[in-house]
Amino acid sequence: MRSFIIILLSFFHISVLACEDEHVISPFATEVLDYNGFDTSLKYFEILSPVQKGNVYLSSITARVKGKFEFSLDIREDRTYKGNFYISNLGIPEDLLDKVEIFIAYNTTRKDRKTVIFCGNFDYYKLSELLKFEKAKQAPPPPPKLPPNDLSNSL
Repeated sequence: MRSFIIILLSFFHISVLACEDEHVISPFATEVLDYNGFDTSLKYFEILSPVQKGNVYLSSITARVKGKFEFSLDIREDRTYKGNFYISNLGIPEDLLDKVEIFIAYNTTRKDRKTVIFCGNFDYYKLSELLKFEKAKQAPPPPPKLPPNDLSNSL
């Protein structure tokens, strides 16, 4: 039996990591005021979370209201603020603002989220708390695009 386990483990790449020490991360949320064409009975928010916490990367963001809903939010890269953030969007009725709980998990060793570690590296916030956190500074606008290289005029 012991040899079977050793053979089985040799087929899988296993990284042994100590669970991360406490790192202070700075997620924050902002209310989106220009959601034209969407349901006007909802309030829309952007949740911005640092991509990395120590040696581990953000793996998931979950929104929950006990007894009503729980679902994973989409995660995309954001370049609006200085720093390295992922952005997630959420639309909720205003009366749920103080009840929405956000779970931010850092359970992967790779930015592309192809590995998983089982350490319980997650942080819990109320959405109303995230709205009070200090925002990161705005990033400068991207440089202007170069004009297309038109080779037909160079002949």
